Amino acid sequence: MSIFRFKQFSVNQESSPAKITTDATVFASSLHISSDVKRVLEIGTGTGVLSLMLAQRYPEIEIEALEINPKAFEVADKNFKNSRWSSRLKALLVDFNKFESSKEYDLIFSNPPFFQNNLQSEVNHGKNIAYHTNSLSFANLAKGINLHLSRNGEAHIMLPPYEMSLLDKEMNELGLFCKNIIELMHKPNSKIIRTFNIYERVEHRSPAPYVKIYVRDENNDFHPSYIKLMKDYLTIF
Repeated sequence: MSIFRFKQFSVNQESSPAKITTDATVFASSLHISSDVKRVLEIGTGTGVLSLMLAQRYPEIEIEALEINPKAFEVADKNFKNSRWSSRLKALLVDFNKFESSKEYDLIFSNPPFFQNNLQSEVNHGKNIAYHTNSLSFANLAKGINLHLSRNGEAHIMLPPYEMSLLDKEMNELGLFCKNIIELMHKPNSKIIRTFNIYERVEHRSPAPYVKIYVRDENNDFHPSYIKLMKDYLTIF
């Protein structure tokens, strides 16, 4: 599907190496932002869908969305400009490792590449960049977040559980600690597909609290936790 239609916007993803996924849209819809958040940074925007979802829900924020792949950048830029929130969305063609800004961001969020040693395509280099850590290691991701995050800011990250444990060590070494965890599963009692961690510059004595989100229930119908998050976005609800 080259054009994905949401209730309030559409995303053209035809030429983007990174396509819209269920886990990513759940990640965006689960992000809760406090009223004092104004400056937001997305690392690796792909089609721009996550930034569009946040712009729909939070009218006070301005988002800068970074993308290293030229084709994906063009897609995100067009999707932003074709939306009703174009004045608050800005796509930037830049490598996060080299990103410079005079600003500090109240919120940084990312669905970063995470495959480390998997076989890669010999022809689709854009897809390799989108899904593999070739161009952005977890160590560099953590360093960049630490550099650009404001003193009281939060970083929201989506990764599979094992890869999140690797990033967590890098974040902790820089004084960034997990305050909340969301676990996404396809169904109750199935394995965890993705974890969404929220980091801040405060070390907590007790383990981070967590909640669970399920896409489907035992009857393979959409689970109430999924419907609650996605009802403002998906046309099927």
